[in-house]
Amino acid sequence: MTDPDLVRAGALEQVLVEVPYNSAAQFHEYFGAGELPRRLGASCAFQSFEVGRLVGDRSGAQADYLVDGRHVAAVYAEGARITVLDPYLLHRVPLVLNRADADDDGAVRTVAEAFPVRVRADGTPAPARVRATWRLERAEIVLEYVRFSPRRGHNAVSRAFTLRMGGGLAEVPPPEETVRPLLTHPEQNNVSIRVVHPGDLHLREVVFPLTGRSDGAAPSADGLLTKDNQGVVSRPGTRGFDTGLALVAEAVGETPERVAEILLEAAAIHARVAPADGPAMPEYAAVDE
Repeated sequence: MTDPDLVRAGALEQVLVEVPYNSAAQFHEYFGAGELPRRLGASCAFQSFEVGRLVGDRSGAQADYLVDGRHVAAVYAEGARITVLDPYLLHRVPLVLNRADADDDGAVRTVAEAFPVRVRADGTPAPARVRATWRLERAEIVLEYVRFSPRRGHNAVSRAFTLRMGGGLAEVPPPEETVRPLLTHPEQNNVSIRVVHPGDLHLREVVFPLTGRSDGAAPSADGLLTKDNQGVVSRPGTRGFDTGLALVAEAVGETPERVAEILLEAAAIHARVAPADGPAMPEYAAVDE
């Protein structure tokens, strides 16, 4: 008999390394030449669909896909126990919440380590964490992704989502007419490929900000940047950039030139399909974390 916890843990671990976060992927799929190879990754929602698919194939268990805005997590509600799989938030083990562990406020809480594992000034490791809170009375799960900021010297909440029980997706993936407007939502102010490198398990990212460019200017490689495991930003023409781009390419089994091309093509697609009269995008913060 298959242990469901082991199946879910294995599926999560596999997606974290083999299906990286790639916010450019669905621009290619829904507006461009078609779906990219799986190894090149997927957007946050499609990462959750993939981890749910793996669990279903291996155990038969079907996830509920709960939503907060554009974000989707795979959730398994089994009586008094809930398991959450959310690869975008980079937690290394499933988030398991048991009703029996509720506190006096009617909340069940758990914490799991996540990527990246950064290094403090004194040399000690500082792993990211995901905090999950199941608020029983409200029938909702709050997820908070907290990671260490070397520049500030302390932890900070980087992402937070609230998933309401019973409001899952009726169709997976959703129909094209639902997905397309979400891809051009103004909060999508960059396209990026973010990997957990299988060699050292360091987090690395190549980003093309969609803000800060002249109207009508074609996306060019000069606008790319990379982020390393410590959150340090590097730009083209620097050793840090070349190293970061090469390592992301290595992780996804592509050339650095092709990785850059995928992002620039997605940026060009965004410029073509985003509503001209839509809300302004918030400026992308290209600074060291």
